[in-house]
Amino acid sequence: MDVSFVCSGEAEPFEMEVGFFDTVQDIKEKLQSRRGWPAASISLLHNGDVLADDVYGGGGIERHGIVEGSVIHVALVPDGPRLQPQRVKRSRPASKSRGEEGAARAPLLRVTVVSRCGAGRMEVAVAARAAVSALRAELERARGARFPLPGDGAYFFIHRQSVMDEARSFEWHGVATGDEVVVFDGSVTRAPAY
Repeated sequence: MDVSFVCSGEAEPFEMEVGFFDTVQDIKEKLQSRRGWPAASISLLHNGDVLADDVYGGGGIERHGIVEGSVIHVALVPDGPRLQPQRVKRSRPASKSRGEEGAARAPLLRVTVVSRCGAGRMEVAVAARAAVSALRAELERARGARFPLPGDGAYFFIHRQSVMDEARSFEWHGVATGDEVVVFDGSVTRAPAY
């Protein structure tokens, strides 16, 4: 998956492919081979968290919430103390869970929803990290004259010729501002895995 890296002191961010199961240390070593920065002097930050080095095989970067299109900030600490893994303090209501906070902070995407269940087209703003099921809720509110939908609720979403998993985020599906999401009548079943 492609991830953007932002390093202080550099004008432009850059993209680099990382594996879903890569550890933080693996990414630091890739940065060392690509950019020449010593892995030992690199600290990586994502969503306000300093990413731990996973020295005991703690799993890949997926446990840090890093997905396709994520942005990782690179801090270079040449001879000084390393940043220690800790939570950066933010002011937020205590009632929000981490998932809700991530969806609220995510940028809004303006997408065009096209109905193949009748002649309908509307622009909708969705949070990039919100689940696609949020679009279903929004369309149900606009049902009727504003946007035609099947009466039984049996419809699914297509983005760039792929069926969208409603439990996944728009960001996960690669949806960007200006994209079209098409609503089709019916349902999708998956073949059982053998």
